[in-house]
Amino acid sequence: MEDNHKLGLYVSYYLSRFDEEAYQNLGYGNQLETHNMIGELLSVNPHTVKNWRDEFDPLFEHRAGWYQRPMSPSRVKVAQALEHLDELQIQGIVKDILSEKMNDESDEVELLLAIASDKTNDKSKRNFILRTPTGKAAEEYFQNYYFKNKKPIVGNLIDCRDLGVGYDFRIETLTEKYFVEVKGMSELTGGVLLTDKEWTVAQMEEENYFLCIISNLNEKPELKFIQNPAHKLNPKKNIYTSIQISWSLSQNQISAFND
Repeated sequence: MEDNHKLGLYVSYYLSRFDEEAYQNLGYGNQLETHNMIGELLSVNPHTVKNWRDEFDPLFEHRAGWYQRPMSPSRVKVAQALEHLDELQIQGIVKDILSEKMNDESDEVELLLAIASDKTNDKSKRNFILRTPTGKAAEEYFQNYYFKNKKPIVGNLIDCRDLGVGYDFRIETLTEKYFVEVKGMSELTGGVLLTDKEWTVAQMEEENYFLCIISNLNEKPELKFIQNPAHKLNPKKNIYTSIQISWSLSQNQISAFND
């Protein structure tokens, strides 16, 4: 199967699983107009896009009555890789595939192609290397710092670490809610890893979202706040074979940022 066809399977899975929502969020028009645009962007027949979508339909009970053949291994692999991701996450992958910034040598393309062809390679196993786990220590340091200094915003600090909401703490004032995600490093320098949920919330909340970087936790901690990190920073998007998505900020970006 040609590479553009493999990538087209991810787009078609998105169309099938989320149906009308997917067509609306892509913004290309009605179903026919969307198939035509996808066909043009991927250099495939628009009718082929529709057929790929229909192959996934029995999984989601859309237009499911007419198609009786078993799904091919490549379709099964794509469906399994994406089944635990939500609409916004898959939409991001699809828009990457359809955008001009996607190129044949990117890690994202390498992995997506490997999954669709049921092969693996060294690049598909790449990971962002974290420093010594210091998350809990960093969060406790931030709590103590906040109670003493009331930064980055004066208000009521609420612990949200066990809620899985894309941030560790919420600060409520009389008129606003602010969100703080804490990342710690045992050494003075290094990168940090954000989950896709954390980065998505940062994009949504903009100026009300703070990334708190606490470095050198093993010796003399240094704390830095980055307000609206989604606007000020440009992380690398990592996709794993599960598929899981996270966003990594390099040491250079963190070091170069000044309050």
